[in-house]
Amino acid sequence: MPKVGNYVQRDYHKRFSSKRKSTWSDYNKGWNSRRSNAIQKSQQLRNVANTFSTINVQAVQASTTHLMQNQAARGPYANPTAVMSRINVLI
Repeated sequence: MPKVGNYVQRDYHKRFSSKRKSTWSDYNKGWNSRRSNAIQKSQQLRNVANTFSTINVQAVQASTTHLMQNQAARGPYANPTAVMSRINVLI
């Protein structure tokens, strides 16, 4: 029934009432499904964030490698092993 202010309108003729009454178990089932959906969505968001973080780390490493190799071709970072030894990897 519609609610007007703090007064719940009564349905004296049972015209709009449903045949099945809600119980606490129905309420709990509804909230359990909402919670599980929220957990799934947050897990998906964490997976996407982790993927972006991994891509960012790899891009920074590639950029640093390219920069160090091309900055001084005859310098101490001319080979890839020397470059990778200077890159800090924090995972």
